[in-house]
Amino acid sequence: MNSTPLPETYVALSDFRKHDVYLPEMNHAQIITDYFPGTFTELTQRLSDITGAFYGGMLKQAGELYGDGAIQQLSSSFMHDLGSNMALRNLNARPDLKPGIPAAAKILIGAVFTSSPEYNFEFKELNDHKGKLLIKGADRYHRITQSLQIADQLEWPVIKPFIHGVCDTMGLDVSIDIKVVKLDPDSSCIYEITVSKN
Repeated sequence: MNSTPLPETYVALSDFRKHDVYLPEMNHAQIITDYFPGTFTELTQRLSDITGAFYGGMLKQAGELYGDGAIQQLSSSFMHDLGSNMALRNLNARPDLKPGIPAAAKILIGAVFTSSPEYNFEFKELNDHKGKLLIKGADRYHRITQSLQIADQLEWPVIKPFIHGVCDTMGLDVSIDIKVVKLDPDSSCIYEITVSKN
């Protein structure tokens, strides 16, 4: 009998791993203990890091293949498509979600919950005519693009087209203003986002 306790994260996510097959001589419990993230915080951070690395690596390759101008263009179109897809997924899953600024704010909250763990949000105002919030934390996109020396090729924050994608897909006639309140060399950031009905 194996006495190595499996990480709580592994047990909770065992449905994803139930079809893994190890060789009989492999100590699978030890491999899981050594390599599976031990906490949900660690798992979430690793997933966020790989998302950032994928984003940055693709942009760097685009720049090398097609020139520096391709970096911003690819980032912007990718983020817009990501926002559009997230809006469509939410509208399909929640048919009662009435398109508007409050619904767009809920989709943004969902994106932070599921995809951007280093961000926190602080709402300043939210109604049918205007939404204003601060996004604070660490910008993984800034961190990876700085390490790849392409951050200067991008307009910050790179999430602005994401918000446009959400609003465009919902058919909202709005103005979106994003101010960089703070973006430090360690990628800690504060972004002020205002979405106003036209």
